[in-house]
Amino acid sequence: MYRNVIKNASYAQHPVVGHETDKKRPCLILQNDIGNQNGATTIVAPLLPGARTYPFVVNVTPTASNRLDKDRHINLSQMRAVDAQRIKNKQGDLEEIYWEEIEKAVCIELGFSLAFRSS
Repeated sequence: MYRNVIKNASYAQHPVVGHETDKKRPCLILQNDIGNQNGATTIVAPLLPGARTYPFVVNVTPTASNRLDKDRHINLSQMRAVDAQRIKNKQGDLEEIYWEEIEKAVCIELGFSLAFRSS
């Protein structure tokens, strides 16, 4: 399992509470590769249908590389750790052009400053 890969994951956890997701859907692997190779869990964010305009969302269009079925958005407000057993088959690879926007959205969602970055 590697970062930047889109895989299908089962988000079903029981009992489901409130607005938690209880279905299978594509997700983006966010955790670094060292953590993915050595840990029993990984950090993912779901790719939900359609486009949205929130600072914690990154819109993604389907390509031959990512193999998405339609326009989707990565909702970083729903990133979470899941057991590796929940991660299923690989769907595609997310293009590098999205990563700067993903990093920004993660920082916004967690309340971190981007000022620490060296350019």
